[in-house]
Amino acid sequence: MNHTPTPRGKRAGKNEPPQVSAVKKLKLLITIVNKNKDEFYADYLQSFGVNLQLLMRAHGTAGSEMLHYMGLEESEKAVLFSLVREDYAPQALAGLEEKFRTLRGGKGIAYTVPLTGIIGAAIYQFLSNQNKTGKEDFGNAI
Repeated sequence: MNHTPTPRGKRAGKNEPPQVSAVKKLKLLITIVNKNKDEFYADYLQSFGVNLQLLMRAHGTAGSEMLHYMGLEESEKAVLFSLVREDYAPQALAGLEEKFRTLRGGKGIAYTVPLTGIIGAAIYQFLSNQNKTGKEDFGNAI
């Protein structure tokens, strides 16, 4: 019997689900920046396919004397928790590092933590920014 594969996104029959591309692992990207740069970094990270972000306010622990010696103005921080696909994490971290070096008052810290599991295909597709055909929804931002 000769079987021709169905092109991605096309249905061979009514009851067959669309083909989904291989599962890419997700990472939690944690970014700590000055409070006044939180929206800039949240918008910037969306260009790396980040579909879900949580922003929390924080306060640094260094005293005002220590901040003065280090050349830092403020201790109020923003912590961004972003879900990013594992294959985009290196580009996101490199982009953040460049922004930390070049933006005035844009210093920060960023790192990733691997996620070990997500329950449900629909949840995974939303978090990895994929539509039901397995194609990315965010265009060619990278």
